[in-house]
Amino acid sequence: MTALDLSLEDSQTLQAIGILADVLDGVDGPGGLDTVLVSKALRQVIATKSQPAFEFASRAFNTLDPAVRRQVASTADVAAHSSVELRARVGGFLSTAPKKTVTQQGPVVSQQPSLITALNLRSRRRSTP
Repeated sequence: MTALDLSLEDSQTLQAIGILADVLDGVDGPGGLDTVLVSKALRQVIATKSQPAFEFASRAFNTLDPAVRRQVASTADVAAHSSVELRARVGGFLSTAPKKTVTQQGPVVSQQPSLITALNLRSRRRSTP
């Protein structure tokens, strides 16, 4: 997925950005201030749905230490997967017919994930009917 393929009007994309922001808020240790600043930039993207805001947040994310980016991408992937599972359980509870769950292998995170890579993880975790 490239920035051009990314729709800031898509609710699932905005939810993925929110998950990343939440994960960044929870990073402790060295670089914690940097992660909070990136989180704030991501929340600005959600608020404005602005491409320039997204580009700024993407550049800010890419300045984080590679180990922090890997940790954030991995944690966000788990959080997104949990969110999809919860939504499926709630949806199954509310609907009359249960939905099939498709088991997929986990995504391979590149050595130095970018913001786009981290957002891309959420699409690999979506279950398909």
